[in-house]
Amino acid sequence: MRIGFLLWRLSLKRVWPLLAATGLLLAGFQLLRVLIAASVHNAGEFAQIAELLPPFVRALLGPALTSVMSFSGIVCGGYFDLGIVIALVVLNIALATVPASEIETGFADLILARPLRRHWLITRTIALVWFATVVMLLMIQAGTWTGLALFAPSDAAAPSGRQMVALALNLGMLALCWSGVALAFGAAFRRGVAGGTTSLLAFAALLIDYAQQLWPPLERLGWVSPFRYFRPFELVMGNPLPVEHLLILWAVAMTGYIVAYLVISQRDIAR
Repeated sequence: MRIGFLLWRLSLKRVWPLLAATGLLLAGFQLLRVLIAASVHNAGEFAQIAELLPPFVRALLGPALTSVMSFSGIVCGGYFDLGIVIALVVLNIALATVPASEIETGFADLILARPLRRHWLITRTIALVWFATVVMLLMIQAGTWTGLALFAPSDAAAPSGRQMVALALNLGMLALCWSGVALAFGAAFRRGVAGGTTSLLAFAALLIDYAQQLWPPLERLGWVSPFRYFRPFELVMGNPLPVEHLLILWAVAMTGYIVAYLVISQRDIAR
């Protein structure tokens, strides 16, 4: 157990600059969103902005348009902004493919020369991914609360703590879902193949999710996309977080982790 912890700490030491930079950017971005939301609220321009939205954006938002085009909606938007979602998914993919990189460079051989079971290559990576995801979500939360404390207008309805926790939980489970896919590929293939394949699958899944919302005949395919179970607009409208969606994302992540354990136990890493 102690050697496994030391391995995790070594891995964290190697990636902490990336985590620190990403966390600060996410917190700063969320702080800026609160400032922008306050400026728009004070100017009373939410209605004008809503009218300027393209028809396909209105179709995607649907009944949530009114809730999103408000001070609370803009603040909560940091938890489902496409840039933020992509950043967290890519970060998780990069961290989850660390075992593949270690095998390629021969570092895994060096690690396993010590009395360490090879499952720690996967266990350490899962712990690293979960730690990074929690830290990123806490940084977004910190940026949100700091922004609200500094810039929130006195007459604006701020999002509730429960609402932001639900949004963060949904976003975190989506990111962890893709970490499971990346870890399964990373245990079997080279890092470039694992990362590239997972990224392409994530991009395809995102396109499928958007397409099925805009074109109803594609709804039959929508269930294959993990993004279907990421429904922040419903949370912004005040609806409860669907537990079944979290369970599906959790199941995908756990399946990927289990596959990674099985593959790494059989893989020849001496190359």
